[in-house]
Amino acid sequence: MALLGAAALAGCTTTQHEAQRERLDSARLRAALEPTRVTVANTTVTPTSIAEVGADGRAAFIVKVRNGGHRAVTDLPISIGYTTRDGATTYLNSGANLNYFEAHLPAIRAGGTLTWVYTAARKLPAHARIFARVGLRRVAPALLTEPNVDIGLSYLYDEAENSLKVRLNNQTSVPQYQLQVYATAERGGHYVGAADATVMNLGAGTRQRLRLALVGDPGTQLHVQAIPTILQ
Repeated sequence: MALLGAAALAGCTTTQHEAQRERLDSARLRAALEPTRVTVANTTVTPTSIAEVGADGRAAFIVKVRNGGHRAVTDLPISIGYTTRDGATTYLNSGANLNYFEAHLPAIRAGGTLTWVYTAARKLPAHARIFARVGLRRVAPALLTEPNVDIGLSYLYDEAENSLKVRLNNQTSVPQYQLQVYATAERGGHYVGAADATVMNLGAGTRQRLRLALVGDPGTQLHVQAIPTILQ
């Protein structure tokens, strides 16, 4: 994500900074306890494409969102769902007690885009039309004061388990809470696989490993990104 350019050490850690970050994390955790359902769509931050991949009774949704405004934005709610032929609408990520970023967006720079991934343990009905809507107002009091947070990442594909072994390296001085990791796979210009994960805590100067179970297959092009969620 272009907002988060490459840098070595970003930000200086102070007691005030730590308190702000912990308050933000707590606010996000509280917000995740409540249902999220976007009914009025944002006209500045909008989905430009949405794709669905289904496999083994699961579904993954890849949504590209563009910020057409002049300021970076973060923590906007997002709803994803589908409409059936008879006009019935189902929201897939509207329930309470989801991980926060299963219904909210990380930061998107002014004029920039974000590829957001959501996975669900259900297939869509035949002929269902999927939709994504971004809300108008941020949910948590996030600040965007540290533009140079960059999380190192490497990965290997495990064919036997159809998963990605991911290594994360936070070389910055900014700890990450609810760090987002998204993977997308393409073949012939079409999405054929995707995965997402939340790393609840990746401390400053620490490393961590995780495994991403792909919905679909790795295709011919794999892209994995770690998106910082603490930028203050």
